[in-house]
Amino acid sequence: MDSAGIANTYVAMTQAQTGQQLQSAMMKMAAEQDASLVALLQEGAENLQAVQATPSAGVGTRVDVTA
Repeated sequence: MDSAGIANTYVAMTQAQTGQQLQSAMMKMAAEQDASLVALLQEGAENLQAVQATPSAGVGTRVDVTA
């Protein structure tokens, strides 16, 4: 194997490693974003339940439908 072949092999291996590192970083970022979204949705659901359990002042829970 000549020096050009060795250099090409080294470059190919380096590119493969860099690609794997980038893929790992992107997957980690996607997982963190998903976790943030889940936390946001859970917080929203908890707030909605709290609002439904105790309506604001002036907002009635009964409707008078008599005419």
